[in-house]
Amino acid sequence: MKFAIYYAEREFANYHSDPRLALIDAPSREEAERVSSHLAPAGVGVLAVPIRETPWSGVFFDGPCSDRNHEGDEIPAWCVYVGDEETEPVGKVYWFHDYASADVLARRMAKDRRLEFIHEASPA
Repeated sequence: MKFAIYYAEREFANYHSDPRLALIDAPSREEAERVSSHLAPAGVGVLAVPIRETPWSGVFFDGPCSDRNHEGDEIPAWCVYVGDEETEPVGKVYWFHDYASADVLARRMAKDRRLEFIHEASPA
């Protein structure tokens, strides 16, 4: 299991902007803290935080696709969603009739969620 190593003394960690000191593979939290104890000054100690390994995902911005308005006229539409390696959505798909609005949401989602941004859209 992977562990991120931080300073255990929170006031000391905050003073140093709480940096991640290392990534450690260890069978348990106690073992990770023991192996990495040399990374912190005496009296401060280290804290091992487990890291969940999640499958890759990214924010996809695609379009234009064909849609219809209330009068039945064909209009362009763009979609934004978080997807997996197969480009399949893993949550809600957001549809827009305005390219700029969709672009703003896609970029914000990628930044906020710290995901790769896959831009495959073009203006109509």
